[in-house]
Amino acid sequence: MRSIFVMLAATALLAGCASRPGTATKYRPSYIFGGYSEKEIEPGIWKVTGRSNGIAESGFGRNMAAYRAAELMKAAGFTHMQIIGQKGRISSFSVGGGPPTHSAGEFLELTVRGTNDPAPPSECRAKRPDQCFTLAIDPLLARLRPAMHIDEEAR
Repeated sequence: MRSIFVMLAATALLAGCASRPGTATKYRPSYIFGGYSEKEIEPGIWKVTGRSNGIAESGFGRNMAAYRAAELMKAAGFTHMQIIGQKGRISSFSVGGGPPTHSAGEFLELTVRGTNDPAPPSECRAKRPDQCFTLAIDPLLARLRPAMHIDEEAR
């Protein structure tokens, strides 16, 4: 199995990749097949992760982390969230000894904080400054909600 680090850009976050309904990875707290987790690591700064299995379509684990982070920041009363750090990986495998062609899942860890200011973050903990940015929460939630299949799960 080979891991490739994924650097998330705002456009990738808003791509709206989805998991196929009925797959093992669901939008829910972390369990054996994936899910999200969160932890406040400093006052007002959260580490949020999303992990999907190989059945989910590309982007599901990343989108899950972004969606959960946005939910947390909105619940805290913020209109925007700043991504001040991120790291992740996509794991893939090969069949028959060739190059890796099948997904084994993905993982993304975001370090975020809430704000009511759309300005770029003044602090960046990522390896590259272009990996830190500010996103409006409501449009992000609206864009990613269908990809999480939340409404389908309630039925």
